[in-house]
Amino acid sequence: MRFMLTFLIWIGFSYGGLLIKPEKAIKDMFPQHSYTKKSFLLGKKEKVLIEKQFKTKIKSSLFTVYLIKDKEGKTVAYSLLHSHRVRTKKETVLITMNRDCQVLDVEIIAFYEPPEYIPPEKWLKLFRNLSPEKLPYIKRNIPNVTGATLSSRVITDSVRQGIGICKYYLREKLK
Repeated sequence: MRFMLTFLIWIGFSYGGLLIKPEKAIKDMFPQHSYTKKSFLLGKKEKVLIEKQFKTKIKSSLFTVYLIKDKEGKTVAYSLLHSHRVRTKKETVLITMNRDCQVLDVEIIAFYEPPEYIPPEKWLKLFRNLSPEKLPYIKRNIPNVTGATLSSRVITDSVRQGIGICKYYLREKLK
């Protein structure tokens, strides 16, 4: 019985899950703004363009974005949900960018790998102010995270994809 209880506690603490709801992360960052949630399918033309220019492979064409609007109803920022596999399990990040596709914040929304593989908050802040003109790359302008190498690589690729999606889809089609 004692072994079973220890095992259940270990299982409960060894794997993550939903860390924060995207809506809460957006409200924390933009308390005076409203938002609209939209799903969209990235077109083949945009997908090929982003993959080539941003040196990344987009595995899914279906995305969800939150359009953050000011009091006049003008879109001031985008929060893109990006889900991907880290090792064997999924992770979802929320990439928030302004209208110029400059990264304002990266938040880990859900993480189903063991929690010790979650990159620290300090590392996630390194993505702030990156843009289409200054893209994130591991070992160039983003350091690798020891003990979370795969996590750091997929988040860096996701942010590059997010910037590309912002530049070639969100700014053009979702205003």
